[in-house]
Amino acid sequence: MKPNPFHILGLPVSASDEDVAERFQELAVIGTQDAGALAEWAKDELMGRPERRELHVLLEAPGAEYRGERWEDFARQYGRRPDAFDGPSGRPEAPRASDFDLAAVARLLVDGMLTPPTVDVRPALDNAPVPLRLERPPLEVRDVLFG
Repeated sequence: MKPNPFHILGLPVSASDEDVAERFQELAVIGTQDAGALAEWAKDELMGRPERRELHVLLEAPGAEYRGERWEDFARQYGRRPDAFDGPSGRPEAPRASDFDLAAVARLLVDGMLTPPTVDVRPALDNAPVPLRLERPPLEVRDVLFG
């Protein structure tokens, strides 16, 4: 399955057809043949039939920003990828289990699972599907036992 065309082109869902065409031209010039073919597919998906574009808009993650200024600010500030943890060999190393406090993580998870959610029953009582009659219950024990 191919990724979302917005992701391929690095555009938000609010991008116009002109933005899509411009971004496709950029990728076609600087990309490889496979990347160019994928960019052309993405352009056709977004600029073709309106129902295809709507489908991709619905499937796109809310608030996704692929070319946002926040990433550029981060790159300028830190100057390297955030996952480049240099180890003794100078190469990036994956975090180990000893780098985390697993007991604290387990406590947070259990606390979250055991904490009941707060529930407001007032709207349910105010808009009950069946009117509440508190004078007499609809069925009494003697009605059940003696008919």
